[in-house]
This record gives sequence, structure tokens and C-alpha cells, in this order.
Amino acid sequence: MTNYSPILFFLLLLLWTADSINAQQLTGVWSGKISRNVKGTKATVESLEIQLSQFGNTLWGNSFAFKDTSRYVLYRIEGKIKRKLKLISINELGRPAYILPDGFYPCEKVYRLGYSRIGKTEYLSGTWGGRGAYSDTTCFPNEDLLVVLQKIPKPDYPIENFVAQKLVNYYTRQKYPDRTNTNTTDSLLLSLYNSVDDKPVVEDSSLANRAIDIQMILKVPDSLVSVTLYDNAIIDDDTVSVFVNKKAFLVKQRISAQPLSFSFKMANANQPTEILMQAENLGSIPPNTALMIVESGNKRQEVRLSSGYGSHAAIIITFSPDNQP
Repeated sequence: MTNYSPILFFLLLLLWTADSINAQQLTGVWSGKISRNVKGTKATVESLEIQLSQFGNTLWGNSFAFKDTSRYVLYRIEGKIKRKLKLISINELGRPAYILPDGFYPCEKVYRLGYSRIGKTEYLSGTWGGRGAYSDTTCFPNEDLLVVLQKIPKPDYPIENFVAQKLVNYYTRQKYPDRTNTNTTDSLLLSLYNSVDDKPVVEDSSLANRAIDIQMILKVPDSLVSVTLYDNAIIDDDTVSVFVNKKAFLVKQRISAQPLSFSFKMANANQPTEILMQAENLGSIPPNTALMIVESGNKRQEVRLSSGYGSHAAIIITFSPDNQP
């Protein structure tokens, strides 16, 4: 009689190992911005980094939000991947560590995110909300609350040291090296994958291999978007290239008091579109700065951007048909 036990055990081990490997793709550090916007006013943004560990559909880790040297909030997080809804839900919980000005208290946030990839850059994007950590009040009611994070493939510290390193970085203002994304999407993420295009995004050859610095998150009411670019403040011969989802729309153009304009159509509602401004020089007064005006429907939004040779300035845009001014 044949003994199948060792063979069966070996096959089960292989299946478990394969599933464990596939389940690690969200594991890592995600860096970006959260924004708040009252209709009719300019959005405000804060930096956010999230360390995620994953097994199957379960997520856990830490979130670290900060705006300047006077404030930060560090939370433990737990989450779930809801594949049928193509949704990643993450909750902050427990007692936070924080430094905030007098009279301010942490907001215990809930993130509702979708996964997408633009070229080689992986994004988690969506909305957030929450309640006061020490009260039963809703955080920022009647405001648009948006979040965009990009995956950092190789942070300069082990992921298990995330909390300690975030505090060190915060107090010393230590910078990361280039955050160039090289990961690919595996079978687990295909169930969450929101393709920006029907075809894979091919990065333009003139797009430099630099870090992506997300400087603003915008939501617009229509899929047709018009962009106008001016030099910001003093005209000092800044030259830039601008890319939408890694495709060149302006190449090595000098920005000045005369507008540089282009338009594009977004593919799908609630999916991110990435606008990158690449510095081709630093002008006579570094860094390279610009005023970008984004118009869609009846909504007009202004964003001031700054980029250099180390990073692209990035705006992430989604459109929502219900988002009227």
C-alpha cells in the first residue's frame, strides 16, 4: 500500500509557501499625503507614511502623520482586504503617541483605499474619515478627505524598525534616498487592481528616474481636465517637462508669465491620474517652481509646485461626477 502522507504534506507545504509569498505584495512602507478641503477653499495637506504587514486578507502595522516639526501622530493600524469590493480598509486604533499644539487632539482615522499602478509606481488612494481619539466627535465633517500613498520598494531601514525610524526621521528631518518603484503586480493584487488604462502604461523615455514627491491631491467634477502652467513668483528661466500617467505632454518647455497649456481626459471615475513636473534645470534661483492651474467642469484649482534633480513634483487627481463646486 502506497504511503501518500509525505507527498501530501509536501504539496500542502508548497501551496502554503506560494500563498505566503503572493500575500506579501502590500507588505512594505507606503508614503504620501492626506488632504482636507472645504468646498470653495484651497486644500490643505499633511504627510502620511504607513507601514503595512500582510498575511492573506489581513493587514497590520503603524501609521505616522505629520505636518511640521510642531505636530505628529503615530497610531497602530489593522485592516482587511475586501477583494469582491476591490477595497482595502485600514483602521487606526489604540492609544496614539503624538505631539500637537495646545487644544488639538488626534483623529482616529479610517482609510478606504483602492490599489492601482501607473507604470512602475504603485498607489493606494481613496478617502479617509474618523472620530476624535478622546471624544465622540466626527473629524472634519462636510470636508473632502482624500489620501494617496505610493509604495517605497526599498526604505533605508528594516520594516520592523518603522516606528523608531519614523521618530528619528521626524526629529532629525532625515531624507530618504530616491524612491524609485520597481515592484510588479502579482496574482493577489490583480483582484484589487484598478487599471488606469486598458493597456499597461509605458513610461516615456524622457521621464527621468527620480523620486516622486506628492505635493497635492485634487478631486474634480469632470473627466476632462485642462492644465495651465506659469512660473511661480520670479521668472528665472525654469525649464520643465510635464507627464500625465508617465506620458509626456510638455517636453523641455521654459515656463514664464506666458501660459503653457494642455488638456487630457481621465479614464475612470475614482481612479488616480498622476501629473509629474520634471525639472530640466533649476533656473537662476533653485529650486524649480511653478504655478499649476487645474480646471475641470466649473472648478478651478491652483497648486504651487517645487521640484529639483532629486524628485518630481506630483499632483494626484481623481474625478467624481458628484463632486460639484
